[in-house]
Amino acid sequence: MSALLATALTCATIGGAGTAYEPGVNCREIQVDGNARQFLVYVPRRRPVTGTRAPVVFMFHGSSGDGERFLKISGWREQADATGLVAVFPTGLRYRMLDTGRWTTKWNGYGLEDKIDTNARPPADDVGFTDAMLADLDGELPIDRRRVYASGFSNGAEFTARLAVERSTVFAAAAFSAGGLYTPRVPERPIPMYLTVGTVDDRILGQTGLEELPLDPLGLLSVPAVGTIVDAHLATAGLARRPFSVLSRRRSTALRWPGTGRAVFRFTALAGLDHHYPEGAAGEFWNFFRTHPLPATGSSSTG
Repeated sequence: MSALLATALTCATIGGAGTAYEPGVNCREIQVDGNARQFLVYVPRRRPVTGTRAPVVFMFHGSSGDGERFLKISGWREQADATGLVAVFPTGLRYRMLDTGRWTTKWNGYGLEDKIDTNARPPADDVGFTDAMLADLDGELPIDRRRVYASGFSNGAEFTARLAVERSTVFAAAAFSAGGLYTPRVPERPIPMYLTVGTVDDRILGQTGLEELPLDPLGLLSVPAVGTIVDAHLATAGLARRPFSVLSRRRSTALRWPGTGRAVFRFTALAGLDHHYPEGAAGEFWNFFRTHPLPATGSSSTG
């Protein structure tokens, strides 16, 4: 464990895989393909009802972020205290970016190899890192493997969407902000997904020529940069563009596509939000997660 991480936080425990967890912030370091990988696990003092196991939520930070920052700002630590879930805050590896030459933390979502100097560091096996974190949790804590979820922001949202595709039988649902899938994928199971965007996110607006995204649902979907990402998620979930339901509020527009089995996609535009993980996202996403456990083997139900 790095001295910086060990001293920046009050760690309930510090160690590698197999170290017992205690209530509070547990600081972990494990080796994955020769890389020292760090993650924080927040175990609340509130425990699930006797005889039940705790759900787990992974929170993946955006570019240049780290697990400690998102433990502090994402709201998932507070959600863990309120509900008894276990919250996990990993840190991505640093790469030299081709466009700026700077080193920054990144997750290996689809297409990372085209953005980094692969001679300086090749893309890490972040899916394998996630597998290793989950195995450590499963070995040391009473967790509910039918209620394992992933959330992410920006580049972390892109990686969360990759997990939704490549670990669709491990994660029960995924919810992410300001990023996701840009082309359709074929998961083993179409898991429930929830994507939010801000109407003044410069990463999206830079592709549109608009000063702000519209909240009108048809106008929103007609923006190519929005329609493309929505269609990619719908195709991945095996859903058609129509029909969908709309919930319009003064500061948001929420679109929902329910499908057969567990195929569900939600998309919400948040007025006035720029490129940030939304305030209140943890509570909103948890309400989505808790209605979507991983189906029991051989079972099917509507989402």
